[in-house]
Formats: sequence, C-alpha cells, structure tokens
Amino acid sequence: MSDIVVQEPPTAQRTSLADKLRDLLRTHPGPVWLMAFCNLVLWTGRGMTIPFLVIFFSQIVGLRASIVGSGIAVASLGGIGFLTLVAGQIDRRGGRPVLLVCMATLAIATVIYPWGTSIWSFLAITAILNCASQVYWPSSDATIASLTKRALVAEAMSVLHVANAIGLGLGGMIGGLIVAGGGIREYRMLFLISSLLIAGAALLVWRMVPAIRLPSTNEDGRHGTWADVIADRTFMFSMTIMFILVFGFTQITMSVPAFFREEAGIGEGTIGGLFLLNTLIVVSTQIPIAAWINRGRVGPPLIGGAIFWMIAFVFVLATPSFGVAAGAAAFIAFTAGEVLFMPVTAVVPVRLAPIHLRGRYFSATSIVWGGSYAVATFAAGVGLDLPNPAIIWPMMAVLMVVGAVLAVPFARSPRVALSSDNS
Repeated sequence: MSDIVVQEPPTAQRTSLADKLRDLLRTHPGPVWLMAFCNLVLWTGRGMTIPFLVIFFSQIVGLRASIVGSGIAVASLGGIGFLTLVAGQIDRRGGRPVLLVCMATLAIATVIYPWGTSIWSFLAITAILNCASQVYWPSSDATIASLTKRALVAEAMSVLHVANAIGLGLGGMIGGLIVAGGGIREYRMLFLISSLLIAGAALLVWRMVPAIRLPSTNEDGRHGTWADVIADRTFMFSMTIMFILVFGFTQITMSVPAFFREEAGIGEGTIGGLFLLNTLIVVSTQIPIAAWINRGRVGPPLIGGAIFWMIAFVFVLATPSFGVAAGAAAFIAFTAGEVLFMPVTAVVPVRLAPIHLRGRYFSATSIVWGGSYAVATFAAGVGLDLPNPAIIWPMMAVLMVVGAVLAVPFARSPRVALSSDNS
C-alpha cells in the first residue's frame, strides 16, 4: 500500500505535465507554431548583431559614437514615416507577402552592413534596415491574425513574443562568443551568419506558412484609410497610454544598465545575469498569462503593469545604497510588469480593429512603439549626462503613475472589456 502511495504522484505529475503540453500545442494550429519557430530563427540571427552595432561601428570601424547613435535614432524615425506609407499594403495584400519582403530586405542589408564603413554608407544601410524592421512587426502580427481564430490572435502573438525573447537571448550569447576579442574579420563573419539565419527564416515562412487572405474592404466594398484609424478615439487614447508606458519600458534597456554600472558599481556580468533572469521569467510565464488576459479584462493587467514598473524604478533609485539586491528586485518588478503589459498591447488592437483595417491598427501600434523608443532613448542620454542622473527614476515613477491613472477610464470602455468574436 505504501509503495503505491509513493509511486503514484510522480506518474500523475508526469501525465499532468504531458497533458498540459498537449493542450498548449492544440490551442493553436500548426502554422502558428511554424511562425513561432521562424521567429526564433529570425531573432537568433538579429540578436547576434543588435547588441554589438554601436561597438562595431564606433570602436572597430572608428566612426564617432555620436554619429552612430544619432544615425540609428534618425533611421528609426524614418522607418516610422516609411511604415505610414506602406501599412495599407498589409491590409490590401495580406501580412505574409509584406513579411517576406521585409525578411528578404533584412537579410540583404545585414550581410552588406559591415562593409558600410563610411558615414554615408553606414547611414544608408541603417535607414534600409530600420524601414524593414518597422514594417516587420505589423506584417508579422497580421500574418498571425490570418492563421488562427480571432479570439486567440492575442495569445498567438504572445507565443511569438516568447520566441523573440528566446532568440534575442540565444543570439546575443552566440554573437558574443563569435566576436570576443576579435576584429573586423570576426564581426563580418558575425553579420554573415546573422544574414543566413534571417534568410533561412524567410525561406521557412515562404515554404511552410500558408498565405491566407483576410477581407480587405468593409461591407460597402471600401478600403480603409488612416483617417478611419485616427477617428477611433478609444484606440487613439490607448496609444497615448502605450506611448507613456513604452517610454518607461525603454529605460530598462537603455539607461538602467549604464546607471547600474556607473552609480551602483554593478558589473556587466551581473547586469547580463539580470537580463537572463528577465528572459527566463518571460519564457516560463508569458503564454499562460497572455491566455488569462486575452479571456478577460485588459484594464487590471494594464494598470498592474504600470504599477510594477513604478515599483521597479523605485528599486533602481535604491541601487547605489543597496546594490545588487535592489537591482534584482528592480528587474523582478520590471519583468512582472512586462508579462502583464505585453499581452495587452496585442489584445487591444485585435479587439478594436475591423478586420479590413488590422494592418493599419497593428502599424499604428508599431509606430507608437518606435516613436516612444526614439524619444526615450534621447531622454536616457540626456538624463545620464546630468550631474545627478538618479533624478531620472523619480520622474519615471511618476510617469508610470500617470499611465496607470489614464488606464482607469480606458479600461471602462465596453469595446475593450471582453472579446465577443470567437470566430
């Protein structure tokens, strides 16, 4: 009798875990998981180069760091402008064709990037890369939206977010190993391998992900325009909230590491470990949390995400006094806010967008992300140059409170309360 009691729980636990895995795989059709794998390959390739762009062009090539930083920022804004012009093609042609063009452009630009050693060639290739990068997000989201039921689109987009997070972490680790202690030859090899992975991901999408067209017109046969998106006051108000919160989100990657190193004496290895902790938490929790948010109200998790980020900035402020302990608490609070906030950014456009306007709604979300990122990056540089850079964190905490307060009336909108379309 005692033997049975000892042996049954592990067997039951194994069965339970296997059942949960099967249930998860059955939640979405096969093409969604194929897209997730393609994203993993793509972002492993992109993650190999993104952390080392400034190092390569400023310290290996010898361009001025200010030119490199300004060039990337201006190219990001140019990419936003380009997206406003081509977003309509996502609605008219579908996400997959536009996505394939983006991925092919990323692969070609990446392989020639390390030969852009003059200022003008660097700026030109950077501009091309950023235009493709901006269009990638809404075209990828629109592709996913065509592959699964409307009620599950936001959850499927969260699956892609997890794949992106794994790819970025894996790519950064591989990239660091390739270029460690090397020079321009090793960096060019890095960009070549990155390009091959991006091209491989594009080939997988082309051969394995089906092309499914969604309606491109409304009931009257009319194509949508940006005027239709701007007229949606609920959506535009949500974009205001998102701009504010993304501004805070950006600081964790842009200004927090530099503040930790300079003001709190936390080394790069420890900072890297904190980002690894962030990735592990996102990977292990994002999908079930996204499912919970997608099937309920978006208000509480949006407000909760803002509050967690406010708490994170308070802990960042405490790191000069409490060191790594405060830094770890800041990253845990930040990650808690991230896993709440990211699914909301997918749920909102899915619930609010008419099917024939999804490309533009997804594009508007990408534009807000890009614009907030650009402004936040500039603000981070200014703030870190202040005599007392710690003043950044109370200001960021207050900004997050503003975002939480604005989220309260937004959450009361019946249009975002619950998803009514389960088709």
